[in-house]
Amino acid sequence: MREIRRDDDGALLGFLRPVDGAWQPLTVFGYPLGEPGPQEEAHDEVHRSGLAVLSGPWRFLEGGQWYRCVILEAAAEEVRIHPTDHRYPHDVYALTLERPGPGTFRPE
Repeated sequence: MREIRRDDDGALLGFLRPVDGAWQPLTVFGYPLGEPGPQEEAHDEVHRSGLAVLSGPWRFLEGGQWYRCVILEAAAEEVRIHPTDHRYPHDVYALTLERPGPGTFRPE
């Protein structure tokens, strides 16, 4: 994988992963930002939405139910979330999801 960093301060924006001769844009925790395509387009997508997508609402799967949440922290191996769904049955402020993917975690 190839790191993509902001030019002015070096902040990590996300990654590019090679896929069958193309490049897939990924968040800082490896979540797909789009389909694989030309390197320049994937690079631009990471710059455009790599960090922005982290600030929006997300959903996580637990016990066969999808619950709304927000991301508190994102790192390469895990994401720390705060459940915001009133239906969520547990009284917790934060949960840590290890290597979340589209089958268990998705933007709303």
